[in-house]
Amino acid sequence: MAVTASTTVPAPVEQVVVTFTDEEFIRHVTHRAGATLESVDVVGDVQAEFSVTTVRAMPADRLPEMARRFVGSSVRLTQVDSYATPDADGVRMVRTEISVAALPVSGSATQTLTPQGETTEVHVHCVVQANIPFVGKKVAEAAEPFIGKALSLQSREAEAWLANR
Repeated sequence: MAVTASTTVPAPVEQVVVTFTDEEFIRHVTHRAGATLESVDVVGDVQAEFSVTTVRAMPADRLPEMARRFVGSSVRLTQVDSYATPDADGVRMVRTEISVAALPVSGSATQTLTPQGETTEVHVHCVVQANIPFVGKKVAEAAEPFIGKALSLQSREAEAWLANR
């Protein structure tokens, strides 16, 4: 299943990238989402090509009801964001892969950070896959709304975060 969402963050792309990859910010957003940040690993230069691997633990009660029966009290999510070098127009492409421990559920996304003067348009296209016999499609459909909510939360929190810096 696929999800597409867009939002605008009132800051230049470079500042949005620094914010989205800041461990303190990631911890803040993770906490606001009701999860626990286990680790963040940034590899490379944020001005060029680099990656960010984030591991979070989320209580099972935060998962779509359909997925709860397949996990214990919590689930571990690993997210790898691979940032491309900015193109000639300053656009940053981000490829995201998300895996869920103990569940055959994954997500892959393309995020585009487009400069709009002093603001950044954030556009995400994500595909959720659940390889669970008979109920996989329902689990993927149940997970879709959470992706839009996560993008909205990240952007809303980035706006507040940047306003306080």
